[in-house]
Formats: sequence, C-alpha cells, structure tokens
Amino acid sequence: MSVEGRNYKQTGIAPDGGGRPTVAEIDLAALRSNYHALRQLAPRAQAMAVLKADAYGHGAPAIARALAAEGCAHFGVATLGEAQELRQAGVRQRIYLMGGFFPEEAPAVVHFNLTPLVFDGALLAPLDRAAAQAGVAPFAIHLKLDTGATRLGVLPADLSATIDTLLSCRHLSLEGVCTLLASAGDPSSPVTDAQLTSFHHGMDLMAAAGLRPTVEHVANSAATVLRHDSHLGMIRLGLALYGLPPVPSVAQAVALRPVMTFKTRILQVKQVPAGTGVSYGHTFITARESRIGVLPVGYADGYRRGLQNGGEVLIGGCRAPVVGAVCMDLTMVDLTDLPRAVAGDTVVLWGGQGADAISANEVARLVQTISYELLCGVGRRVPRRYVAG
Repeated sequence: MSVEGRNYKQTGIAPDGGGRPTVAEIDLAALRSNYHALRQLAPRAQAMAVLKADAYGHGAPAIARALAAEGCAHFGVATLGEAQELRQAGVRQRIYLMGGFFPEEAPAVVHFNLTPLVFDGALLAPLDRAAAQAGVAPFAIHLKLDTGATRLGVLPADLSATIDTLLSCRHLSLEGVCTLLASAGDPSSPVTDAQLTSFHHGMDLMAAAGLRPTVEHVANSAATVLRHDSHLGMIRLGLALYGLPPVPSVAQAVALRPVMTFKTRILQVKQVPAGTGVSYGHTFITARESRIGVLPVGYADGYRRGLQNGGEVLIGGCRAPVVGAVCMDLTMVDLTDLPRAVAGDTVVLWGGQGADAISANEVARLVQTISYELLCGVGRRVPRRYVAG
C-alpha cells in the first residue's frame, strides 16, 4: 500500500502529537485562583486578561473560556491573528489589539469587532473609513500614550495634533486611554511617578478638548500588586495571572499558584562506566559509574540548551542534574543518586512534584532570560493538557 493510501487513524496516535509523553499541564484551578486573588487587589477596576503569545504558552482559547466562566469580560492580544483565533474559537468578550496594526489592516480590526490601542494619529483616518464602510458607528477605540517607555504610543508633543484628528473622525468613539509603565516592578521608581504625571497631563489635554474617555488603564501585573495608585479603571493581568511573579516583591504581596507544569517521562536508562562522554561534544564526562536517563524533550520543545550548565529536573520529588548538551529532541540527566528511577517515570522540568518545586523563574535565571520567554517558548508540538486542579 502506498503512503497516501494508509489509514493512519488506526494507529491510535493523535495527529496533534497528543500521544507524546512531553506535555505542558495547565492547572485551571490555579488560573482561577490567581485571577480572583489579583482582582481583589483592585476591586473597583475592570480586569483585562492578557492572552498574547497563545496566553503565554498556555493555550489562548482554553484560557479565555476558563476566565470567561469566572466573569472576565476583557482579553488582550498582540496581533490580528491572535484575535482571529479567539473569535473563531467562540470568544465573544471584548478583545483588545495591543500590539499594533498597519493602516491596511483597519478593515479587519473593525470586522472582528476588536478594540484597537491606537498608537499613532495616522491610524485614525483608516479606522474611521473602515467603520463607515462597515456601518459601525460609533466604533470604540483606545488611545495609547507614550509617557516614557519609548515603545508604541503617541508622544506628548504629538498629542494635540492627534486630538484634532480624532475630533474630525465621525465614526470613532474614544472609549479609553492607556500607557505602558516601564519600571512598574520597582514601586519606588521615579520613572513610574513621571509616567503617571505625564499620563494625567494627557488626560487633562483631552478633557480640555471635550474628550472624556470612560476607561483609563496603565497597570500591568507588577503595578496591580505594587502600585495601587495605578489601578484607575482597568488593570491588565499578564505573567502574574499564570502564577509567576514578575519581580520577587509581587510574590510577597499576593499568593500565586503556577499554572503550567512542564513535564515528560524517562525514555531510557543506561548504566555506563566512569569516563563516559555524554551527548554532543562530550561536554560532560562521568566521574564515576553512572546511570544516565534519556528524556524525550529538547530545545525544539522549549527546554533551553543552556540548561546543560546547572539545570535540574524532578523525579519522584527529588532533583536530578541535567548532564551533557541538551539536544533538539533529547535531554540527558544523571540518575546515579536516584537508584529507583526507571524508564517511564514522570519527570518535571518546571513545576512542582512531591515536596519540591522548580519554578520557571529559577530555570530562566539559569539560562539568563526571563520566565516570559520560557513560557512562550514551549513548542507547538508539546500538547497542552488541561486539568481542573
């Protein structure tokens, strides 16, 4: 029989790789707990759950459905593609386009009923035309101010001209105004104070022109926890929602539960003599007779290559060191001090097992990055498995 003629459905292997032992387990009970714990810090503000980058690697549609069931009515994404995915998954709540768009994409912004964060006055006319052509009036927008982060946003020097342009748009409604805080992780930062001052000055300019938006939002996860003066009308919940503190002081102020456990299973165990080289380049040589475990996970799955230098995993609640170079698909660990470990045992790459836990923040420090990048880097071929808690 030709390859084309074979019935692959009879193998019992899920076409999405669901049979793989390497999975990202997503604890929806932890997600709900984090959401409500953060909401309690700003009870008068609305809450936006940030779902960009596939909900920081957790799976945006499933996360959106879980949070919508908890009453969350606002979701933030970075790209049109991310917004389209949520709409096609049946998400009907407000979706905010946070990462920008080009003028030619304005019709799609209107078509998918998104709330764009407009960062440049030149985008107002294309949006106005798109809203008029679609018969949608008024079409709600949020204006993003650059108050000092020097990313997307209208600079203070350009705000008056942007206001004039907005006043000429008959099909747009300025519902909200926002900004990005660059140093929210430091509650005493003078940068945050200066940004809030600039933001409120911008609001005063708009009020003087007769514009009175009903929603103001500047607080990210860190500011939600550490700067109560930044809560305003809406908070934007990102990393903390997924159970990881963006800075240590956040963990001291609110109880968060990690949502993702990245895990796999031991694929093979082999006994080797002292002096045996392990993996590419023999960057690790056994100093004693050793038991080496081979794990079916590698940097193609998001387990970083730099973890050959000090990385650890949990097996049976005990730590085992990563040895040798992490490969695209495989990682080796030293099981010599874990004599009971055998092929098939569950291995936690980050997350909790028994009385111990390896935080994604801990792993990120080892490879000189941040937990945001680790979570977003968990590959598409890693199935997400959702559990209730």
